[in-house]
Amino acid sequence: MNNLNFDWDAIRVFLSVAEHNSLSRAAVELSLSQPTVGRHIARMEEQLDVTLFDRRQTGYFLTPAGRRLVKASQSMARGAADFRRAVDLERADSPDQVCRITLGEWGQHYLSQHIDSILTGLPGVRLELHADDAFWDLSRNSADIAIGNRPPRQAHLIARKLGEISFHVYASTTYLETHPEAFDPETWLNQIWAGYCGSRARLRSSQLLAEILHGRSGNYAVNNSVALFMILQSGHAMGILPDWIAEAEGLVRLTDTPLATTESWISFHEQLRYHPKLADVKDRITQLYQAHFQKTAAWKERNGSPARGSSCKTK
Repeated sequence: MNNLNFDWDAIRVFLSVAEHNSLSRAAVELSLSQPTVGRHIARMEEQLDVTLFDRRQTGYFLTPAGRRLVKASQSMARGAADFRRAVDLERADSPDQVCRITLGEWGQHYLSQHIDSILTGLPGVRLELHADDAFWDLSRNSADIAIGNRPPRQAHLIARKLGEISFHVYASTTYLETHPEAFDPETWLNQIWAGYCGSRARLRSSQLLAEILHGRSGNYAVNNSVALFMILQSGHAMGILPDWIAEAEGLVRLTDTPLATTESWISFHEQLRYHPKLADVKDRITQLYQAHFQKTAAWKERNGSPARGSSCKTK
């Protein structure tokens, strides 16, 4: 084994290539050139005297040794990120403080409409909202707060349940005026649908739409949640949305019972209690979500079941 005094950048590159199975995608994520990424990997393999990746035409894939070393590298990444955040928390008296939040696209859409409620009376605090599917790896993402659909497994993170989320079929009043038969599920195979493509196609709502369409693709597909909402709101198609978003925006629910349900959770570092302003941000976000989920339940109860074949009503 050769000299092991390689730098932290080599670990970051190794983890990124392992995650993406690609030098080019890792290069984009790390803002490096592809040759630089390749040199990092080659140098690391030389220093360790271990082959980390099986090079194929379809990409870079971990060898058995590489898979074992990924686990150790992930621990190093979490430790380094924890150290950076610990340094930040030691600067609690600094006039400029950043609160980093990792959450889904719907969460980013919702919280971006309530920035004033979150930051009023907290001078010097700056929010960073990172829309990211990897909700719970707070350490690796150097985030303070995570919001997603399951509690974290890490012992050093604290979690609170925010509420329940249901997925339903929704359409706008504009769509239903021209497609009144859409209230009847028997017609859904012939309706116009919008859904997800790309990496978003693995989301639960995409699976539910595939079940409705018996594996067929919808008429429109986007890789962004807000874009999907805009297509539905404009009246061009119907689609599947979480109730806490769709009910608040005046879309019409076409399903009596949920197609699927999940939970919403907020998690955060235990050290947050030593940082009063960031703890305040966490408490305000928790209150915003919990109040909104309660309103969603009230809206659904008030509106009741969709009336098959009847004219739709707005709230």
